[in-house]
Amino acid sequence: MKWTDVKKDISSISQEDKNLIELTALLASLRREKNMTQKELAEKVHVSQAQIARVENFSYAPSLKTITRIADGLNLELTFIDKTTKELVKN
Repeated sequence: MKWTDVKKDISSISQEDKNLIELTALLASLRREKNMTQKELAEKVHVSQAQIARVENFSYAPSLKTITRIADGLNLELTFIDKTTKELVKN
């Protein structure tokens, strides 16, 4: 595959999808930093290990509920920024 093809594919990703990819990559990275396996996280948040794997390898677009459960399982609080007011919106 040529770089121009890769670049075209990357640029066709919506901002919403880019944000989701960034968030799920961050959650996966934080899980690893905590030395937690996918299985341990899955058991903690009551989902299957396969579901955690699908989220982390971007083959499944998780709902906000699933992302929140994963974040809770990592002892994280999700905070959002309102694009209009630039204020933090805490979960």
